[in-house]
Amino acid sequence: MPAISAVSTIDQEQQILTVELEDLRERGISLAFDRRDGEGAVALETLTRIVKTLRPGAWISAEHRIDATTDVLAEAIEQLPEGRLPGAAENSTITWRNAARILFQAPPLPFELFVAVKKTDSGASSQFSAKAAHYVQHAAGLPSGEQPIAELTQPLRHELARILLREEKAMTTPS
Repeated sequence: MPAISAVSTIDQEQQILTVELEDLRERGISLAFDRRDGEGAVALETLTRIVKTLRPGAWISAEHRIDATTDVLAEAIEQLPEGRLPGAAENSTITWRNAARILFQAPPLPFELFVAVKKTDSGASSQFSAKAAHYVQHAAGLPSGEQPIAELTQPLRHELARILLREEKAMTTPS
């Protein structure tokens, strides 16, 4: 069996984290660590490891896990580019950071934006994550319909995963 290089390991880990970020986006940070509506907690092994590394001691309760994950994700979001999302309309004000803040609610959305997203027409019974995705899609002037939001946000989640893994490595690598 051939040895796995450090680059392929990071790529594989980044891919796993990208999937975890999509699960987190769909469920929401506050519900990811809680059992509600018959659903168990989301399996976020890589993200959990990163948050525990970046916020040691913050894993003592569900509330602390939510806060620590929100903080770590918000800090990663601040490192995203301020440019428009790929494929967004030229007059769009939705940047990588704006989109990530809305999609992940990290930091929690201002009340006015929360209400605007909640009122988004993506089906009356849609989860908030679907409404947030539809809101970003519409505000960015991205095509709707056939292409699921997971594909549209793939570059964003990929970049967040890269940032989070880099931050973890910086904390664990001796200076």
